[in-house]
Amino acid sequence: ILLFFIKRKKYLCYLQKLLAIKFVMRDRNLDIYRGGIRIYITCFSHLVWWEGAKVGVFDRGWVSAALFSMAIIFYIAGASFSLTSEKPYWVYIRTRVKKIVIPYWKYALFCFPAVLAYYWKHGGIIPLGDFVSYVLFTPPVEHRIFDHLWFLSPYLLISLCLPMLFKSICKYRIPFIVYGACLILLLLFKQYYPELIQTAIVYMLFTVWGLYYKRNLGWQNVACVVAAIGYLAYVFGIEKVPFDIQANKFPPNLLFVSYCLVVLGLGGSYMKKGIVALYDKSAIVRRYIDIYSREGYDIYFVHAFSTLLLGGFKRALGLNQIIAEHLSLQLIYIVIGFLFLLNVNIYILRLYNYIWSLIDRIFRTVFPTWKL
Repeated sequence: ILLFFIKRKKYLCYLQKLLAIKFVMRDRNLDIYRGGIRIYITCFSHLVWWEGAKVGVFDRGWVSAALFSMAIIFYIAGASFSLTSEKPYWVYIRTRVKKIVIPYWKYALFCFPAVLAYYWKHGGIIPLGDFVSYVLFTPPVEHRIFDHLWFLSPYLLISLCLPMLFKSICKYRIPFIVYGACLILLLLFKQYYPELIQTAIVYMLFTVWGLYYKRNLGWQNVACVVAAIGYLAYVFGIEKVPFDIQANKFPPNLLFVSYCLVVLGLGGSYMKKGIVALYDKSAIVRRYIDIYSREGYDIYFVHAFSTLLLGGFKRALGLNQIIAEHLSLQLIYIVIGFLFLLNVNIYILRLYNYIWSLIDRIFRTVFPTWKL
């Protein structure tokens, strides 16, 4: 009887009432966006920035235009939360720990020998304060294998507030533009609170935007984009601030917020349609997006090793300066580097998981009740 109802979608509502079950349909497009943006960050954004602008291959000005991707990550986080079933707060926190905290701790433990070697090389052991920071999502060592983890602390801080925010939106029907105005006003007083709070406030705006994923914001989107364009025109046209988004990203300021609002507001719908169309039409695109979406944050964590490998090849062959002097080589490098990272990230992750499986087997042998 259950299968009969499920096969006929028009009867789902009756079955739901009968069994008092709250069905939550998984949004297929969100999974596509999630996989697509992870590919964009790990295979393009960090390629042109880490192994491009930072090593002199590209001009950092135009490359910084690509650094809007974290706003999308937080938008997707808000959109995903808006579609989940209501659950006790402690259950929600447990899912955040499972999806974000545990993968980070595994990665941190994996990298810990390199951290110890770094401190030993500089004449000592890791101080207790630095160790606590390392455990609590803020690696004290400035290195490529940790550069991409800055978002964890603000992400977790925002996650703690999401249930209350979403409840207030549903209960009081607060317009998005009210949240936007309040969060931007808070930026005017950024000197009164630490950088972490400032970062959380900025990305909270995009997370709240995602909470309205299934709602038609209409004129509110238009108002936000028009205001953002006006501010950018003032900053770049009147104040003559150089175009360098990276310089305004840490900590993120009103210029960075405005730039991301314009990119997502004007190009977001086209990016969504484009990535879904590619996913539907190409089996190869579908395969990679599915992998990057399914693997969660693990593939994001370990992709730093892929960029280190790519950088090592270029430095060994002396290619950075050669590529920097020829536009055609720069374009070829972007294509080859993208394809290299797209595939090597997957193999690095497989090796990473294999090492953890060996560790798991060893501990299971010594401690039969062990569970990784």
